[in-house]
Amino acid sequence: MGIQRGSRCTAAAVDEVRAALTSPEPADRSDALSRITAWRTLDGDPATASALLVGATRSYPTLPGQREDPAAWLAEALWLAPDAAELRELEATYLLASEAARRSLLGVLARRRDAESLDALRHLIGGRCASTSLPLPAPGVLSPVLGHPGVASLAPTLARLTMRPGWESEATDLLIRLVGTYTLDPVQEAGVLDVVRGALDSLVVECDLGCAPGVDRPADWRLRHRVRGLVDVLEAVGTDDALDLLGRVQASADPVLSAWAVAARCGVGDPVPWDRVWMAAHEPVSRSVLIDALDRRGQLHRTFDDAGLVLSGARRAEADLVSWLERPGELGRVPDEIEPLWTRPVPIDGVAEARWPAMYLFRFRVRAPHWSCATGWMVGAAGLYRSDGTVPDDMLRVAHSLFEAEDSASPEDHLDAIAASLTSWPSAAG
Repeated sequence: MGIQRGSRCTAAAVDEVRAALTSPEPADRSDALSRITAWRTLDGDPATASALLVGATRSYPTLPGQREDPAAWLAEALWLAPDAAELRELEATYLLASEAARRSLLGVLARRRDAESLDALRHLIGGRCASTSLPLPAPGVLSPVLGHPGVASLAPTLARLTMRPGWESEATDLLIRLVGTYTLDPVQEAGVLDVVRGALDSLVVECDLGCAPGVDRPADWRLRHRVRGLVDVLEAVGTDDALDLLGRVQASADPVLSAWAVAARCGVGDPVPWDRVWMAAHEPVSRSVLIDALDRRGQLHRTFDDAGLVLSGARRAEADLVSWLERPGELGRVPDEIEPLWTRPVPIDGVAEARWPAMYLFRFRVRAPHWSCATGWMVGAAGLYRSDGTVPDDMLRVAHSLFEAEDSASPEDHLDAIAASLTSWPSAAG
């Protein structure tokens, strides 16, 4: 079979490819995969679509090192003409296909523009069959559905999908984009907020329990990020009812959740009491979260100024280093003590010295019992920040530690060793 780039997918071509995919000769199977990727147009007749759907239900021998499922590629060919297949046949194929092929078939439904297909997609991702047949998502698999004129009706279903393991990020991102593009009617908005309210009732409580006095265990960032996704949804909705739910998160005993809620309220122009900003900025980890979230929204200095807080490069560096140290693969907890040790400015040609960013070196230690307590004071660094806490646009931010004892080297040598250990160190090029 000769391969022609930009070739047309026909029923006869699909039959040839399916036959080659089952060939005992690896060269034939490799050639068949290349033919699939060469298709650029698709016959709109039902025979071609049916041939692809039949092929999507089959299993095929794989080539050495091959991870792709040929059945999924055949289903994906329908993206070229998503309306060519009969909806009933498409749904039946979905129930018989492999996980990878089902993922491609969801992409077919997301590209169709009739109301019936939107109903079918709603059923497959949110109905009873979703509990057993919904595959894990691929990035952007459902994004084309945003072009459907009736996609706003899908909002409550997407809200429920944000609670499904594996779909949290994909569904949250899609829901935020949907809410930012279309105006939900009262019923649709109520459906979204009911789901978010129920989820927050349990997630915030779980996070609060982890921050209770006397509880000494690592923070559950998985739960935190689930709450963060819901906070982003509430910010996108932006109505009074959504702001009320943000207030529930803001009142959390977990300062990280409170920081996200404060930033979200600032993002929609809702005034936040100064004491709530202070509480969110008190702990280094939540301060790092708050600064980043406000900075992305362009509200950093305004919010800190309104609350009477002073933002400096040293405070931001401390926050980012502690946040990095808390990660499970690093120190695994917040250090019991941390102190500034040394600052190294990074000169930039053509920039006034007062505006040079700097790397900030700190020493920190953890009390027993902990694997690092025998080392005593250790060193870590974070940067690059200007004295007012801002970050130069063309430079990277880093936070890192080699967990070396403070007295094992000079501050200059410690910072040089940290710099050498990083594969991507901030450039000082102007």
